[in-house]
Amino acid sequence: MMVALIRRLLLIFISLIVLTMISYWIMLKDPLNQVLFDKSLFAGYFSYINQLLSGDFGITYVGGELLRDQILLVLPSTLELCIAALFLALLFGIPLGFIGALNRGSVGSFIRGVSSVGLSIPVYWIGPILLYLAAIYNWEISSVGQYNALYDIKPITGFAIIDVWFVEEPYRIKIVQSVLQHLALPTLVLMITPMMEIIRLTQYRADQVVSANYTKSALIRGWSKMRVLRIYLLRNTLGPILPQIIRTFTLTFASCMLIENIFNWSGIGQWLIAALSEQDYNAVAIGVMVIGLIVLMINLLADLSEFLLDPYKKKAWYD
Repeated sequence: MMVALIRRLLLIFISLIVLTMISYWIMLKDPLNQVLFDKSLFAGYFSYINQLLSGDFGITYVGGELLRDQILLVLPSTLELCIAALFLALLFGIPLGFIGALNRGSVGSFIRGVSSVGLSIPVYWIGPILLYLAAIYNWEISSVGQYNALYDIKPITGFAIIDVWFVEEPYRIKIVQSVLQHLALPTLVLMITPMMEIIRLTQYRADQVVSANYTKSALIRGWSKMRVLRIYLLRNTLGPILPQIIRTFTLTFASCMLIENIFNWSGIGQWLIAALSEQDYNAVAIGVMVIGLIVLMINLLADLSEFLLDPYKKKAWYD
């Protein structure tokens, strides 16, 4: 087990080195940074690492603000949208996957086909179409941004859906309604890809459980599908696919950065693209670092859950 743990930590360490090297290379695209780190390539790299470890991310060239403060401002907005989309994807994806596994006829084939087609549909194409339809039909959710610009929500946690409850105004319910209306449409678009992936994962694993002899014996003895679902399917399906569901957050996070620009969502994706257009290499370098760290943390969490829940993976740690 110790050897496997050291091996995984070593892979994470190598990934961090590669990530910092890419970030340093992007930062050197700016002529001013070439002057600041003009000692030598390696000396400048180690100076950059020390700067990052001390919590000094530098400043943005556009407004002269601290990049650390900007990251803390835009990252929670992206996480808010991702968490909301993944929650809805789990809420609808897992039941549909079980329905497809328990009904192997036309219903199961239809759900399997829809999930396959849904994974191939680009969200950046669906987003503008739904936004256009919502606008011409006067839907209440035809809104861009996080909330109406007339309202002022003080960023306490960075999550607008949480910070809105700290607003001390008599019309706070209206502000809550505005936040939910602005959150609805991008969440519905963003949930499509992870929901289809969760349906596919759940149905594939549940099909294996339904094909097992102990499940067939229970159905032959006259057990109802709900009883089979409660006793066999839930326990033997959700545990093994949980690590893969956690990794789905990476897919959701990547899609979110495209959705943000369509719906004018003030997240790290929109912030990073704005930095690219303005050639703010300091912001781009730090943005790449933060995104890479989030992906590494998600993969580490998935590996840990896989070790705790999957007995076959747990056995491999001791080999």
